[in-house]
Amino acid sequence: MPERTNSTMLRTTTPMLHRLQKMLPAFCLIAFALGGLAWNASREIMPARVATIDLERTFNSVQVYTDRQNALKTLAAELEAKVTSSETTVKELEAELDSFAPGSPAQAAAVQKAQVAVGEFRAVQQFANAKLESERSRILRDTYVDIKAAARKFAEERNLDYILLDDSLPEMDPASATKTMQQISARRFIFAAPRNDVTADFIAFMNKSAPQPATPSGATGG
Repeated sequence: MPERTNSTMLRTTTPMLHRLQKMLPAFCLIAFALGGLAWNASREIMPARVATIDLERTFNSVQVYTDRQNALKTLAAELEAKVTSSETTVKELEAELDSFAPGSPAQAAAVQKAQVAVGEFRAVQQFANAKLESERSRILRDTYVDIKAAARKFAEERNLDYILLDDSLPEMDPASATKTMQQISARRFIFAAPRNDVTADFIAFMNKSAPQPATPSGATGG
């Protein structure tokens, strides 16, 4: 009798095991799906922290940009003095031409000297313009790099995930319909809530630890 009972139990258990084995993959998929939903739910609980800044206002307010602009003004004054001196020399030589007899060797020498001075004046003028344009570009580039580096530190201290440029703030320049549409298309923001604006705090953060500006290289070469 005991052997018959055991045999009956085995026959009854075996089909159940087969059914469980067939259902096991389905259970695994359900468990995986539930786990994924729980993971996604945990991610949705912590939204990204976003702030915005007015880049134009930042440029015009940070001390490092002001210092570089002041250094540029000093350089511009030095270059302007060189241009003015060269121009004065040309005017003086041109005025002397009338004191020589027409067609005389002295007049020919004076004309040649004046022509050389005019060439030098143009070279100095071109150098000054190119130098100033190069420095303006460098100042903008270096200040932007400083702003990016400061933004990263500022975000880390404030536990921010993103600091975005709010380009909805500047007014659009009057232009043709085509250029107006280009300005509109270039913008990425239509509205940003003022509560997310950290421009004032960011400017204060940058000015608190403003590095010494690089002095523009001397007005040489002309």
